[in-house]
Amino acid sequence: MNRTPSARRQGGSKGWLLMLALGLLSCMVMGLVLVWSNIERMDTTYFINMQQNVLRERQSLKAKLEVERERLLSPYELRRKAKALGMREAKPGQIRRMENRD
Repeated sequence: MNRTPSARRQGGSKGWLLMLALGLLSCMVMGLVLVWSNIERMDTTYFINMQQNVLRERQSLKAKLEVERERLLSPYELRRKAKALGMREAKPGQIRRMENRD
């Protein structure tokens, strides 16, 4: 099976065109994959940043609430509220302690 030089050139040029087309197609696919992965990365980064902001806000609120709780439970504040409600310290013998029955 001897091919003529022109037949060999046609077969060779078809192979070369096929390789070029496959190369271009693979470049396009790789480009799309890179763009898609970058979009996903940006989306994930945005979500992480939003969650970090929520966490910071909640930590700040927790700290403020702890300060407020300590202020409300301070002896001075409790004494002031008790006085406003007409309460006074218990006299000796007025306090009864209950034993814990487990």
